[in-house]
Amino acid sequence: MTDPVLRPGRPALPRGVLRILAVVFGVAAIGSLVLVAVDLAIGRPAAGDAFIAFLNSVAAVMLWRWQSGNERT
Repeated sequence: MTDPVLRPGRPALPRGVLRILAVVFGVAAIGSLVLVAVDLAIGRPAAGDAFIAFLNSVAAVMLWRWQSGNERT
C-alpha cells in the first residue's frame, strides 16, 4: 500500500478525520436549526442561533467537499 502524494495546501490527516468532522459539524448545524425553531416558537430572537447554524452548515459543507476531494486522489 502506497501513501498518497501530498499536494501543497492539503493537510496530512488520517482518512476518517475529515468525515468525522463533517458529521460533527452537520449534526451541530441540525441542532442549531432546532434551536432556531424553538426560539421562534417561544418568541425569542433567533438571530444568534441562526448565525451559528449558518456557520456550522458552511463548515460541514466545506469539510464534506474537502473529504470527497481527498477520496478522489
